[in-house]
Amino acid sequence: MPAALASGTSQPKIHPRFLPAIDRVLITGLRLGPAGKHLAINRVLQLVPEWKRGDCWRRIRQLRRPSNATALQVCSPPSSPPPCETASRSSRPASRPWTADEDARLLDWAGYEPVNKIAQRLNRSVRAVRFRLGALGMSAKVSDGWSQRALRKLLRVSPARLRYFIGSGMLRVRDPRVTTSSLLRLCSGNVVSFDHSATDRITALMAKHDAYPWERAADLLGITVAQVQTFICRGKLKVLDPFVTDRSFEEFCRKHSDQINLTLIDPATAKWLINEYGVSESGSVRELSRAQKHALVVRTCRCGRKVAGNIFFKHLRHCRVLKQRPIAAAA
Repeated sequence: MPAALASGTSQPKIHPRFLPAIDRVLITGLRLGPAGKHLAINRVLQLVPEWKRGDCWRRIRQLRRPSNATALQVCSPPSSPPPCETASRSSRPASRPWTADEDARLLDWAGYEPVNKIAQRLNRSVRAVRFRLGALGMSAKVSDGWSQRALRKLLRVSPARLRYFIGSGMLRVRDPRVTTSSLLRLCSGNVVSFDHSATDRITALMAKHDAYPWERAADLLGITVAQVQTFICRGKLKVLDPFVTDRSFEEFCRKHSDQINLTLIDPATAKWLINEYGVSESGSVRELSRAQKHALVVRTCRCGRKVAGNIFFKHLRHCRVLKQRPIAAAA
């Protein structure tokens, strides 16, 4: 740095070896903005007590002159991104743009399939799928579908029959994984003779996972996948989320129409299933046995609920409205 700058008439005399350190402090403050300049000036006043604020501002103006541009570049360290930013850039893969075909498939599956399934089919992350759905103005929540009670009422089937559809794989549910609690109940119930270490393994893993795929559950219990499906059909094992999406129900109607007996369903609903879900009319209309004819009778309870078949009498024993009315009459 020239000696003239160190011994100028406008600034007090200081030792030339202090001037580069002062310049580095001021240049660092200039790079940090207005707040950084004030902090740098305060630091200089601590290092050089004989200077005043006006002296610091005059030195800053001298450093900004074109004649000192080279010295300014030498004093300032090269700008480099923060270590965290460099690490994130190196570890983050380049984003893959969405094509028109992927957007079409995404909109076709949205609302019918879970996000993790859509991400697996599109070979993308769940976060990317959620972000893209938000950009397209769509929700990732599966809202269209059927509960177990609604399906039993629609198809006129028993809970055991519906469990058979799920356990055999004919009817896909939203999350078919087996719950850990049902696995523990199965082991402790001594339904079959399992390996002695099965209960200990499931108990140890229960804190980590609340459900397991059928293959993993069969491995933990030491049985085959077919036996796991049998336990699901019998109600010994529970699936995590038995909600049936509308797309899955349509697939079931098209592929397994022979499992639906349209004779048990009222004509208007049967026609709707044929037109909307592709149920085969020829393979679904069958004669009823004498033991099944009670299902054609629909009775209405005092609570307003309509129940088909002899299950109506079971409903009467558990109807809350009928239980409350005698109490209200006595009062």
